[in-house]
Amino acid sequence: MATPLTLVTHDHCLDGATCAVLGLAAGMLPAFVYPDGAAAFLAALPPDRPVVLADVSFPVDVYPREADRLVALIDHHQSALPLADRPRVHIDQRHCGSTLLYEWLTATGRLAADEARWRPLLEPVDDYDLWRPDHRAGQALNRLRMARGWEWFRDKFRDGWSPLTEDEQQQLAQLEADEEAFIARYVERTELFPAGPHRFAVVRLEEEGAVNELSHRLLAAHDLAAVIAIKPDGRLSCRTSPQLDAARFMEAGFQGGGHPRAAGGRLPAGTQPADGAAWVKAQAVRTVAEQGL
Repeated sequence: MATPLTLVTHDHCLDGATCAVLGLAAGMLPAFVYPDGAAAFLAALPPDRPVVLADVSFPVDVYPREADRLVALIDHHQSALPLADRPRVHIDQRHCGSTLLYEWLTATGRLAADEARWRPLLEPVDDYDLWRPDHRAGQALNRLRMARGWEWFRDKFRDGWSPLTEDEQQQLAQLEADEEAFIARYVERTELFPAGPHRFAVVRLEEEGAVNELSHRLLAAHDLAAVIAIKPDGRLSCRTSPQLDAARFMEAGFQGGGHPRAAGGRLPAGTQPADGAAWVKAQAVRTVAEQGL
């Protein structure tokens, strides 16, 4: 029996979780990594193990080493654009990773096309991941995914869309109230600072939570170019207004990348999250000046 394809996708992410359920439906084995962890994960696999990458960044200089085992590399992040002309690479910034994976799976015959089954799930994920004006349905799914975990999401949606139960709707209402409390708590702890011609904010989180919602609340309230949240494990989450390209900014100064309005990065090794705000502020000022942002 042939070894199933390993699907490497994004951890801590609604889009990555949706990629994983699509992979399961197509007979693949999902493996979750941090957005920048795909290269290290592949290096630890047997060299003959075929893989599909979806919604994870992959360094250009690593591609030649892993090209023979890559069945497909599917992504929509700005940081993936340098790979766009390589064989078996599919980059499209108009949609999220799970929509692109669905289109590749159905086009290659690995999954039977079933719009009624999958589009009610894919469309809200697409809207939420790209933060379109009406992203509320995807936002609700993400709240429940974070609260109930991957196993719930897998069992709920591995055969496509399934309406929320009354119990899930009640939990969602409570999660929305908890989210407002989270935002209020961290708005009080946010530090505003100038960086070149822009106004920035940095906030250190002591828990996982509604980072998107907090960041966009701050962007609107203070006419900011960017909000950088420091997560408990040292990862950074950056959300920006049209004043600043988040992907370019995080690639240049924070070991990261992502979308024009939403990107991630990390603190340097050895830097404790408790000390991260001072480093983030200095690095933001330096990066804006050096890159002419």
